[in-house]
Amino acid sequence: MFAIYLGSLLFGGVLIAASALLGADHGAELHGGGGNAGHGGDNSQNQGSAWVSLFGLRFWSFGSAFFGITGLVLRAIGLSALAPLVSTGVGIAAGLGASAMFRRLTGETVGQVRDAAALVGREGKLLLPVARGQRGKVRLAQPGGGDVDLLAESDEALVSGTEVLIVEVRGNVAVVARAPAERPVPRA
Repeated sequence: MFAIYLGSLLFGGVLIAASALLGADHGAELHGGGGNAGHGGDNSQNQGSAWVSLFGLRFWSFGSAFFGITGLVLRAIGLSALAPLVSTGVGIAAGLGASAMFRRLTGETVGQVRDAAALVGREGKLLLPVARGQRGKVRLAQPGGGDVDLLAESDEALVSGTEVLIVEVRGNVAVVARAPAERPVPRA
């Protein structure tokens, strides 16, 4: 059993370390690419997606790491008879807990806008310049605090730092125009 515990610890530990170092979302392939369950669509489909994501790669990496470390610790303190049962329970609990925690932490969809109609008419500041055929990025301050960054398009060339008005939202892209206070004064 020592080899099984050690192998599980190494397997899970390598996966966890790789995802931490590479910044990978190693559960996204099973729940729609980053946690968009709960944002539109059929609720029963989202519930099914939540259950599937609990048993993705994240579950197995944390579950096997904790199974392995628990088994090794219990063997080391002389509780080898209890080790398989306790290690399995701890591994399952750790896998489910990690999956649920990461799912909750990544529950906000990145790149998709909830209630896009509410953004029309709001002002923001360009983080990256835009021009016809070139997307940039706009930042909007949220009323309750925090910011929202969106891809931005415009019919006119606008530089970074320009105050803009959201004219329309198409999917996850804000169509912007220079904010009224920023419009250049015509020369006489």
